[in-house]
Amino acid sequence: MLRFHGAWRITVVGRSADFDQRAVVRSPYGARVLPGREGAVLDVDEESWTLSLEHHLWGRSWQPNLRTTPGPLTERDGVRSQLLTSNDCHWPGKPLDYVNFVLRLDQAIAPATVPGRTARAAGAAGVPIAAPVQAVRTSSSHTTAPGHTTAPGRTTAPGRTTAPGHTAAPGHTAVPGRTAAPVSERGQTLRAPW
Repeated sequence: MLRFHGAWRITVVGRSADFDQRAVVRSPYGARVLPGREGAVLDVDEESWTLSLEHHLWGRSWQPNLRTTPGPLTERDGVRSQLLTSNDCHWPGKPLDYVNFVLRLDQAIAPATVPGRTARAAGAAGVPIAAPVQAVRTSSSHTTAPGHTTAPGRTTAPGRTTAPGHTAAPGHTAVPGRTAAPVSERGQTLRAPW
């Protein structure tokens, strides 16, 4: 079982197992299951959560995989990524380092700020500003600042107001169908890879 914090996207990138596979995310708000199908995706945004990889032996209940190996964290274009490889169970003659279930975890990281330049100045200079993306943040300790509203199931950051299906970043007009970009605990807008 591995522990994570914050917003991550989990994607199944490989499966070559005889048994059904799945990834289980557990948090204070319950458990969610990502089926072990290539291309399946689960977005998680919790303060703290765990991830376990499991397999289903025929006629038995779900069991934790024998080995889950986290790869190195890499960063590219504002996205932190990590591969998790897993071996479900051991059979005679099967190499111990055999991999039959692979997940990729992606996390948007805050862009570096340039001293003396605001986001609006960066946009005017031709530097792209992160586009709004869909994000839902769950937190047991989050409160909304006075004068800011939230739609059911949504949270806001200072300078943002929301209405069902319409949100806007500070200084921008809400566009139907668009939602606000995720915000770090320090109020920085984060770019998401999706």
